[in-house]
Amino acid sequence: MLENAILVTGCGRRIGFHIAQRLFEDGYTVIAHYRTYTDDIRILAEMGITTLQADFANSAAILNFVTEIQTVCKSFRALIHNASSFEATSDDLAAAADQFDQFFNIHMKAPYLINQGLQPLLMGEKDDPADIIHITDINVENPTPRFDIYGTTKAGLHNLTMALAKKFAPQIKVNSVAPGPVLFTEMHSEQVRQQMLAETLLAKEGGAEPVYLAIKALLTNPFITGASVPVDGGRRLSKR
Repeated sequence: MLENAILVTGCGRRIGFHIAQRLFEDGYTVIAHYRTYTDDIRILAEMGITTLQADFANSAAILNFVTEIQTVCKSFRALIHNASSFEATSDDLAAAADQFDQFFNIHMKAPYLINQGLQPLLMGEKDDPADIIHITDINVENPTPRFDIYGTTKAGLHNLTMALAKKFAPQIKVNSVAPGPVLFTEMHSEQVRQQMLAETLLAKEGGAEPVYLAIKALLTNPFITGASVPVDGGRRLSKR
């Protein structure tokens, strides 16, 4: 069985893939969770990273994942909750209700149940505490109405950060990383991209590496808990 591993959720692409890859390159034992198998998961597995599939669709699926992961790893250095779902809120009320369930399960319920279930297995290094890191969003501070359900559930994850920082101290540090425009998606038109960059003080797309560097800083600093680290190039200050 693995020991002292870092679990990263949502590793099938983009930021989660980068986080898992970079942690492994920096010498950590990594377990990469994914919902849908992708070429990036294949790459992680070929590197020697343990990969586990789970769809955080409901409580039973999340609790089954907590049970399964304990069969492959008996202690954890950190839990990094990157799994996310992102889309604009539907104008159809029934569809919006389904979105709310999906976003709540992925952004809030899964991190809560995984954190609670694996808390006894989280162990730091020497006298330093272990880590839980939630990947939130700058929408937590300045919500976008078109993405109100997404932003609301990410705000719930931000609140969970502070609640668990109190609850799990002093054995476990709990912090958040709040990305801004680090990687554009296919839904971002060129016009939208230019508007977002115009609202970003550092005037560029950040990429995934700054997110990883923020995570690594939290992992290696033994005296930060209950904090949210923005990785947004300053966009939260000028975002309309």
